[in-house]
Amino acid sequence: MSARTSLILALGFALVHLVLALVYANITPYRQAGILLGQRDPATGQPAQAQDIGAPDERQHANYVQRLLDGKGFPVLGDPNEVPYENYQAHQPPLFYVLGAGWSRLTGAMPTDPDSGKRLRWLNSLVGAGTVIGTYFLALWGLRRADVGVIAAAFVALLPMNCALSGAISNDPLLFTLCTWTLALAALAIRDGWTWKYSVAVAVLTGAALLTKTTAVALLPALLVAALVPQAKKPSLAIAGAVALIAMAIASPWWIRNQKLYGDPLAMSAFQKAFTGSPTPEIFTSALEQAGESPTQAKWTYWSEGVGWWTARSFIGVFGYMDIWLSENGRADNFPAAFSTKPSQPNALYRISLAVLLILILGWLVATFKIESKDGRTVQIVNLVFFATVLILFIRFNMQYFQGQARYLFPALGPIGVGVGLGAVQLSRGKWILALTVITLLLGGINVYALSKLPAAFQERTIGT
Repeated sequence: MSARTSLILALGFALVHLVLALVYANITPYRQAGILLGQRDPATGQPAQAQDIGAPDERQHANYVQRLLDGKGFPVLGDPNEVPYENYQAHQPPLFYVLGAGWSRLTGAMPTDPDSGKRLRWLNSLVGAGTVIGTYFLALWGLRRADVGVIAAAFVALLPMNCALSGAISNDPLLFTLCTWTLALAALAIRDGWTWKYSVAVAVLTGAALLTKTTAVALLPALLVAALVPQAKKPSLAIAGAVALIAMAIASPWWIRNQKLYGDPLAMSAFQKAFTGSPTPEIFTSALEQAGESPTQAKWTYWSEGVGWWTARSFIGVFGYMDIWLSENGRADNFPAAFSTKPSQPNALYRISLAVLLILILGWLVATFKIESKDGRTVQIVNLVFFATVLILFIRFNMQYFQGQARYLFPALGPIGVGVGLGAVQLSRGKWILALTVITLLLGGINVYALSKLPAAFQERTIGT
């Protein structure tokens, strides 16, 4: 496959992702109150009332942008003058919200308006397309494999959960694309040498990622490994120092502000305080123990059938506030059945999709050991370190609060896509067109199914409000 052909295909998948994200954005309710069928009101036993049934946390992200548009400056988490429910994303770094304010002025969007506010979603549709292209270049520059790059781009472009996230207002898609492009440029530097041009670009992207969401700290160990592992031309001490200084110079003003406000540069203490009241592991393990499981069994159930099974399914796609599932009945069963992985539970589409993904991961493992170029192996090590760091942060989060959502792993979507691409080419014995066709049909079919179900599912959740 020529470089021109592969780039055209990758751009084509980026365009498809843009269109799908816009479709999800149009279907998903905006600032719509309703009910959550997967949650129960403890007082009545009926489905829980919710002020928003659309995209998770979108209302609060939009409020942040609206505040900037109103000239009120950056919000403060725990501000007694603000309603806690409306303000709980106030600790987030500012880059996405500044961009969102500019986009709103350009498009005439009013983030708190149920009609025009939807236009703010369009920004992330474009940003998500950038992640698709970044994934392509991560494979092309890191592995010198255009075929892997196209398949990786297709996977990221068509993954239903990623499409839905790109059709919502949050700082997640910007984080995904900045992390992906940082790794892609680091791969190019590993291959060609750490010139000042590449190094400054990596530093700026890293700083921008840190100014987008705290999870971007996962880039730091990956970049440290990228500088230290064997390669043709390691960065000089001057270049390495410059990268660190530029990245810190971009992020440090926000960290200094957080230190003054919260006594914590990353505002983690303020975030944990605001998150109080969210479901904890102890809530679930206690309920499981009351149902007859031993403490050890309850912990295992929490991690395997709770965090693991929920996260695995949401990797493919779970919509609304983790309330609309691609299962036969369109919802999760009540706890503790919702944690069950037994065949009796209606999750055929998830099981098939995850089985295919597992096979692709096995193919990726085989293909990784067959990589001949030294810089290709180095890039894979860097990708793996980044993914492992993101995974550790996710596990740490779930040790405090139950958050079995794959979107917390999506900062590593680029490396995941490259792994899927490698596995697909390996399993198809180099027949990349066949591999690309299978992945496109599978994920495309899931998107068609999801988009056919979502309007009625959201409508059902507006009944009685």
